[in-house]
Amino acid sequence: MPSSLPRHIRSLPALQEACLLEQRLREPQADDALADICRQRRVIQGLWQFKKLNVSGTGNKPNTRLINLYKRFDKKTKRFAEKYRTAWQALRTLDPNGSWAIHLKELKDSDIRGPGKDANDTTTSSRYEPSRIWLVQRGTEAGISEEEVNECMRAEWAKTRARMSRWNEELLLVQEEMRRVLVYHKWKALWWRTRSAMRSVNDMAILSGLSGYAHKQAAIWERMANQCARYWLPRLRTRGIMPSWEAEYVDVANNSSLRQGRKGDSEEAEDIEMDEERLDLEGHDEDDDDDDDDEETFQIERDDGDFSDLDSDDD
Repeated sequence: MPSSLPRHIRSLPALQEACLLEQRLREPQADDALADICRQRRVIQGLWQFKKLNVSGTGNKPNTRLINLYKRFDKKTKRFAEKYRTAWQALRTLDPNGSWAIHLKELKDSDIRGPGKDANDTTTSSRYEPSRIWLVQRGTEAGISEEEVNECMRAEWAKTRARMSRWNEELLLVQEEMRRVLVYHKWKALWWRTRSAMRSVNDMAILSGLSGYAHKQAAIWERMANQCARYWLPRLRTRGIMPSWEAEYVDVANNSSLRQGRKGDSEEAEDIEMDEERLDLEGHDEDDDDDDDDEETFQIERDDGDFSDLDSDDD
């Protein structure tokens, strides 16, 4: 095929028509291979559902037979995937920027899954995303009408839309839970302050102790509310969420940001000081090494002088 030839041969005028013919052949070949992959995946998912509902727990023989059947369909799926990759690589060689690149993408092993979650998929339902092979727009698959495709994918689309709606609902519920936590902490602080004046005791020392304890508990609950707001507000702001209680705790969040900035500056200053101290220590070590070298040189020179004195005495 022209796609397997080197570029300088493929670009010859005599082969231009052959390249166009192969390009016209490879694009529907890739579409058909992708449709075959989707059909095999639907069969495999149906087998697993059948095994889960009817075969599991009935003995080794039915399970082994179904596993062998699954391996046969899985082998067919891999063969169609290799056919798609061959056609895609040929199109990429012949016309890298053609219109086919809009809907025909590189097929990875992680893309061959679905419809729905696989049995060994550990992704939660709220974070599950369908494979892109199910999002390719096709009028009619090989041997399957458009009505049959829509009937097969309608349940999966409904599940995906339900998960999206549930996720949005969870987001609203979390914001409401945050608001209720802050309201409860404020109410508890006010409740402790009202407790301080409910005891009727003539001893002022006891009344002072009760009031101090009540105000201490109220301060603890207020501190807990401020801590929650200090932790939640920056994260909500980064996602563009402005809660109704933001105005009440905006000063707390701003002070927290300033404190973190000062902490970062102090840590950076400490790092600089540590680097300077380490450089000073290394300089002192080098000076000590130089002194040791000077002492050794002086000792060697002195020893050489002594030997010369001995030679002169022998003479």
